[in-house]
Amino acid sequence: MKTPREVLFARHHTAQAGLDALRQEVLADLPGKPAAMPADAGVRPGVRWSLREFLRPFRWHLAGLSAAWLLVAILNSEPSRATTPAFASQDTPPPRQLLMAFREHRRQLWELLQPPVAAVPTVPHASVPRRRNDPAVSLFIA
Repeated sequence: MKTPREVLFARHHTAQAGLDALRQEVLADLPGKPAAMPADAGVRPGVRWSLREFLRPFRWHLAGLSAAWLLVAILNSEPSRATTPAFASQDTPPPRQLLMAFREHRRQLWELLQPPVAAVPTVPHASVPRRRNDPAVSLFIA
């Protein structure tokens, strides 16, 4: 069974030649336009697929990303020598002094993080005598 599209193409197949002739007449009347149209005008070949056609839908995205990378490159450019950081102009202490300060800092942290140790006196437990009114444990022999 034929689809409706195939039925319409079969019915109006003869009109295509007349439409092509009418198109040629209209194009001939326009100034500066070519009189003949190429056979494959308006048809994109499936084999010829270029990078330009692929990137065309993404042109605004690529332009935005390009602008962002350009801004990153400008901001990361090397600063002039006139602006020196403040920490570079200060004198640095010798390595031995830095090591001692690091050890002191580590000792203070260790003291702060350790749980407090309560000094518990070690008194031996004295045996507590039994009360007199407690029933005595007796063994019953049967």
